[in-house]
Amino acid sequence: MVVLASLLTLFMIVFSITIGGSANLLQARETVSAQRNAYAAAAAMNFVYLAGDGARYNLTLGSVLDSENITVSDYSVTSARDTVMASAPLIDGRTNASALSRGEFQISNEGGEIRVTKR
Repeated sequence: MVVLASLLTLFMIVFSITIGGSANLLQARETVSAQRNAYAAAAAMNFVYLAGDGARYNLTLGSVLDSENITVSDYSVTSARDTVMASAPLIDGRTNASALSRGEFQISNEGGEIRVTKR
């Protein structure tokens, strides 16, 4: 009986560690995906801003979830998923975009203002 109780206790400990590790891995994966989307959009906007007037860049956001909100505000791009949020800095806050979704976008610099249009 003692051996059976010990084995059951050991099984429960190993099971809880495994489940906890899986939950942490899922949380980390969600965080990295949110960061990737925020930084991809911010990097494209910063690239176009630094390239100067007339510069253009095509951005494809393919891994955006339906429940994910990507917002562009003064000097940052924020990606918010159900349980995590990530933010990336912008060099300049002059942009016409306020939200992004899944799909293709053309980002252009028109006189110092960053224009984002869905394609």
